[in-house]
Amino acid sequence: MPEWDVYEHRIAKLETDVEHLYSKTNGFAVASAEMNAKLDNVLVTLGELKESVKAVRERPGRLWDKLFYALLAALGTGLGAALLQTLR
Repeated sequence: MPEWDVYEHRIAKLETDVEHLYSKTNGFAVASAEMNAKLDNVLVTLGELKESVKAVRERPGRLWDKLFYALLAALGTGLGAALLQTLR
């Protein structure tokens, strides 16, 4: 009978060790999931930042395009007015 007492004690110790290991493993899984969520947020923010930089980089080109079209429209209006003036 004393043998069974030793085994029961060892089994109880193993059960507590397994519970401890399970809690550590579970904690690691939770921490890993949180890290993945944070990494996803960082990647989304990085994508938004890249789009913003691209928009800022393209803006001067769009301004030059607007200026060019405004000058072209003014030139066309001037030529049209001059043509009408010569025809009268």
